[in-house]
Amino acid sequence: MKITNLATIVAVAALSGVAATSSAQSNGPLGLSARVGIFLPTNSSDIGDSTWFNFGLDYKLNRYSVSAPTEGTQSYLGLSADYYFSGSNSNIPVALTYNVRSGQLVYSAGIGADFYNLDDINKTGTGLGGQLGVAYEFGHPQADRPDKPLFVQAKYFITRRSELSGFGIYVGYRF
Repeated sequence: MKITNLATIVAVAALSGVAATSSAQSNGPLGLSARVGIFLPTNSSDIGDSTWFNFGLDYKLNRYSVSAPTEGTQSYLGLSADYYFSGSNSNIPVALTYNVRSGQLVYSAGIGADFYNLDDINKTGTGLGGQLGVAYEFGHPQADRPDKPLFVQAKYFITRRSELSGFGIYVGYRF
């Protein structure tokens, strides 16, 4: 469990440090987004509880521009870190994400590392993970207006350990 707590602290510190170094305004989040919700593992029979607590942070990488896939959309790269847990089971997926904004919807796909713990220290490790998501932002529907701080989001996490794959459902705020 100490390894999991250390990984959480490192992920939060890294994202906080990155957020503090940039204040550029452009499409997507202006910097940091925080969210809280539940995680629903798709294979919960192997690990007990069917609903877990979940929270996460996203940070937009303002320095790197990405061309939009179609006219009328905007895209950007970001960093995403989540932490979902129930009892002694937990996972911390940290990913580089590609995000596409179309009006009040933001679609995302990411790949990165998972830091997981299953019941005991013998089932602690890292692996390659991925995520797909969609968020709906409440507020003004124009894509170039940054006044959409409240959002709801659904993500699907893909992990090396199938018992840690599943859906995250969130409510969040963009800073």
